[in-house]
Amino acid sequence: MSHSSSNPEQERELSAAMRKMFGEYPDGRLNKDDEGAIAIAIGHQDGRVTMQFARNLNWIGFTADQAIDIAQTLIEHARKCGSNKPLTVKIG
Repeated sequence: MSHSSSNPEQERELSAAMRKMFGEYPDGRLNKDDEGAIAIAIGHQDGRVTMQFARNLNWIGFTADQAIDIAQTLIEHARKCGSNKPLTVKIG
């Protein structure tokens, strides 16, 4: 089970980042519903890894390299939260 919340200060920071990116499609438009770039903050708090979004989303898409970067960042924060679970990567 995960947790969720809203933090006004962090929302302001993400909103400012969103204003800089608004209307951008840095890797092209994925489909007709694609609304463009979105700011995401990844961190940790009280033993939990957190992901914060600038607004509500139905879906989100990443390039393969972005997905790897996000995975590495999630693992980094999981380690900072105390996880020492071995990482298994399945390729193929």
